[in-house]
Amino acid sequence: MARRVAEFQSNPTIIYSLPMLVTIPPMASKARLLIDCIDSRPIGVFSLVVAEARPIQPRAGWLYVKIALRDRAGAVSSTPIATGIVSGGGQGVRPWYEGRLFPVVNFANRSAVDARGLGLEAKLVKVLSSLIPPGGHLMLDYEHQGQEETFAELALGVPLAASYLGSLMFRAGCRGEFKDWYFSEGGHEGPRKLQANKSPDAASRQRAMRQHLKQLRDFIRRAAPHDRDQAAIMARAQSRARLLVRQFGRQMSPDAGPSRGSLAPRRRD
Repeated sequence: MARRVAEFQSNPTIIYSLPMLVTIPPMASKARLLIDCIDSRPIGVFSLVVAEARPIQPRAGWLYVKIALRDRAGAVSSTPIATGIVSGGGQGVRPWYEGRLFPVVNFANRSAVDARGLGLEAKLVKVLSSLIPPGGHLMLDYEHQGQEETFAELALGVPLAASYLGSLMFRAGCRGEFKDWYFSEGGHEGPRKLQANKSPDAASRQRAMRQHLKQLRDFIRRAAPHDRDQAAIMARAQSRARLLVRQFGRQMSPDAGPSRGSLAPRRRD
């Protein structure tokens, strides 16, 4: 059960699918709307549960959220699949989500769930991305247990979109500019994380996609490191890069005309 927040105890309400007494202040109402779209959302054979949501002081409009899993029997996981901060935006800033994914989720009455092996991490990122409008962004922490792959990939110079977490966000629709927050700028940014933006307009979307594809193609041609472990990490990332280029490259091809069997009119000479 979430704690009551002292400043907003006057009108406590029950929110979300777990009994949780907490009042969401008016300035966080936009973030609450985003969280409402997460709770009870199907994800594979499970559904998402907002197990905790509370304001973050002194940040106006930010909500801390803990997301758990519910199985078909109704049991809720004892550990989260994700934690993070949700912002509804404001003052020229579009909505965003910053969080941490957990590849293994524990239940009290059953064996642990391999969230990564079941594709639940990828599905959750798609859910989160669907809540972010053009101009918004997702940020995922890669400096904690369970995300060592992304940490190692970025240390080897893998393009951000080809890293494990980067590719999840890219496939989920965040294909604007990427940023690696590998150091704090002022002390408030927290652990290292990847930021994937949603481009605000068509021109910037095409510009970002061209840049991503160039980086991915250049990376595919890069020679493998001599170290065996590093070579294995590089090979997995290059495999992702090939899949991304194959999937999204044709969209940017200047000579990608109508596909065979399309209804586009033929030119008559």
